[in-house]
Amino acid sequence: MTSNGRCALCDGTMPPATSEQRRSYCSNACRQRAYRRRVTVSTATPVTRQNVRVLSNLPAARDTFVGRQQELSKLDQLLRRHRLVTLVGSAGAGKTRLALEAAGRLRRGRTDRVLLVALGEITASRDVMPALADALGVTVQSDEPLRDTVVETLVNMKVLVVLDNCEHLLDTCAELTDMLLNRCPGVRVLATSREALWITGEVSFHVEGLPVPSTDRDLVTTAAPRSEAVKLFVDRARERKPDFRLSLDDTAAVALLCARLEGMPLAIELAARWVQLLPVAAICDRMDEPLELLTLGCRKSPSRQSSLREAIDWSYQLLQPDEQFALRRLSVFDGGFDLAAANEVCSSERSAEPVLDVLSRLQAKSLLAAIPGTTRFRQLETIRLHAREKLLAAGELDIAYEALARWFTDLSDVLITAPLSMPADVQHKLDNHVDSLLGTVEWAADRADERLLLLTAALADCTARRGLLGQARVMLRDALRRPSTRDDYRCVALNHAARFAAEQGDHDEAAELSAEASRLVRDIGQPALVMSSRSTLAAVQQSSGEWEASVENNTECLRVAELLGEPLARATALVDLARTALSLGKHERAEKSVMSALPISRASGVPARIASALNTRGAVALVQGDLDEATHAFQEALRMDGLNPLTAPDALEGLAVVALTRGQAERALRLEATGRAMRRSVGVVPNPFWAEKVAGAMRTARLMLPAARAEAAATPLTAADTEAFIQDEVWLDRTEAAFGSLDDHERRVVALLASGLTNQQIANRLNVSVRTVASRLQRLRDKLGLQSREDIAAWGAERAIG
Repeated sequence: MTSNGRCALCDGTMPPATSEQRRSYCSNACRQRAYRRRVTVSTATPVTRQNVRVLSNLPAARDTFVGRQQELSKLDQLLRRHRLVTLVGSAGAGKTRLALEAAGRLRRGRTDRVLLVALGEITASRDVMPALADALGVTVQSDEPLRDTVVETLVNMKVLVVLDNCEHLLDTCAELTDMLLNRCPGVRVLATSREALWITGEVSFHVEGLPVPSTDRDLVTTAAPRSEAVKLFVDRARERKPDFRLSLDDTAAVALLCARLEGMPLAIELAARWVQLLPVAAICDRMDEPLELLTLGCRKSPSRQSSLREAIDWSYQLLQPDEQFALRRLSVFDGGFDLAAANEVCSSERSAEPVLDVLSRLQAKSLLAAIPGTTRFRQLETIRLHAREKLLAAGELDIAYEALARWFTDLSDVLITAPLSMPADVQHKLDNHVDSLLGTVEWAADRADERLLLLTAALADCTARRGLLGQARVMLRDALRRPSTRDDYRCVALNHAARFAAEQGDHDEAAELSAEASRLVRDIGQPALVMSSRSTLAAVQQSSGEWEASVENNTECLRVAELLGEPLARATALVDLARTALSLGKHERAEKSVMSALPISRASGVPARIASALNTRGAVALVQGDLDEATHAFQEALRMDGLNPLTAPDALEGLAVVALTRGQAERALRLEATGRAMRRSVGVVPNPFWAEKVAGAMRTARLMLPAARAEAAATPLTAADTEAFIQDEVWLDRTEAAFGSLDDHERRVVALLASGLTNQQIANRLNVSVRTVASRLQRLRDKLGLQSREDIAAWGAERAIG
């Protein structure tokens, strides 16, 4: 080796010899470093099938890795381009499993070694470096700091270091990662954390829940088995119950369970472990309290993974006091919130930091999520429920709800001061927080709070706009039964209840409620509320055909609206006057009123208000014989407010009458049936004039067609075809469009079906199996947009297909 008294590695002076043995190195540390250098700089071994696997300390997988193929592909690309990638996500999102799977798929050439450094059970910063050294297989040297030993070992190696669970040691992990990246050019780091490390060169990869299937009744049976979340549930369920199968009855329950757990892998795995004790439907029914149910962790799991509560509590304990305070307060929001609402609930002398700053920190720690395309935030439901438990334990529930009730009351005050002129932004804000408003109403009801009636009226307004008039009436009826000390609040609730009753054809209840509101409002001294009560009374009278009385009340509303300078209230009165004039045969007066209302309605920016005015304009044009103008108005109303069941039926029925007038009887029946189905879905009835006009037109349409053909035409369009008709102004009735697209085999099946043969008889005639016949009938149903074999038979008989 060497005998010149200098160290072969560092060229330092050799210590005095203590024996006759020749020495090459000045210390044991140099001897170990030289050994490591010889190992790492030795000539690279050609990659063969025998040595493509990377040396690692990753644990062997004990169960199947389900889904996440797109995430793995994206991670692979990121690890090729960047030296530091951090998987960031909330508790139970599956960050560790995804990191281990990505690291385990690496092959030689890209890296020589994968080091897993598990930090979950480490509590002290001083233990992080020893954990890395232990994974690397180096030991402490008496004459060298451990960090230098680690760096010297890694400096010439191609290594992927997996730092798992960094959130409770962020500063230490950031410092260690920064050092490794600076001093070891062949090192890459894949970290998992509930918060990013925030160092230069870091790329954050957000890990969210698995995709969940649609819970729509018509789609769930086909969509659920392909869902990654459902596949994970089934796989883990079979670990506990090997004969578990996803039956048709269980499919919808599993899809709903996965949706309620927002696709979070840990929660799904914990839920699946109950299948040996409970049916799937029973597990789903118990998801109202997921923190209580999801507790069957493995014996060897880390404590934070033994239950969903422990996993979330781990994150909560790492928060600063002001962050814990804000997270608790935000738990009163159900379904999301905006900054203004958060400010109202979280502002306190106990939290001096600006609320936006605290929200940003909670989002960075994966405890809040920004709703894409909005300025709103939301919590995962399991995190919200955990924070609600903390809110109760801290004795802050009533304080938080009081702040929220105050905010909703301020927003809802417009129902008293300008009930016919609610600004679009206030309506939008209430609609966006409707679930939280429901929680606030329930809180107020439990405490007999005097604001209950006003808050219930605001909630009923939001509920009705979603087409749930029956539900809105029930909640108002319950609130009105309670004693009230505020006549103005009661008057608002009575007016809403009366309008909704009138819209659903319950004229006696509507008249009783509007009469009580009229008596109360006389002593309140609020001109806007008086105007609103008269407007409600006019609407009730219009719905029952009392046209002259309705004109009188709406004329007074118009006068007061002009005195108060409320253009939106003026537009409401003008539209109602136009409808009444139309019913009385005063077409010119109706046209003048609605044309005055249209520009005001358009300026409001409220789709339902604009659509209502356009529908009235279309009806006026229709009775005046201007079919082009009527068509334009009805189509614009549909485009403006879409498939809103409160406004779309008028437009569809109007277009049906236009179609009949142009000789398109089948189209008329189809459109009217579509509008009628929408009305039935929410229980809304038209006013007597419009109902009779549409019914008369449809009687004529039926007389223009053979009975069987008329019956087949009087079936609603599908939602997809209705939407296409609204957006493209193209008639997409598939039963007509597909007529010429049937091939000879399909025509033969339709002809045999129309002749009354069974599937077995058709199979015998065509010399095919019964299954083939059923398959062809399914394709025909899809192509024609029909719902049963009887519909296909009637359709074929109408057209004499043979």
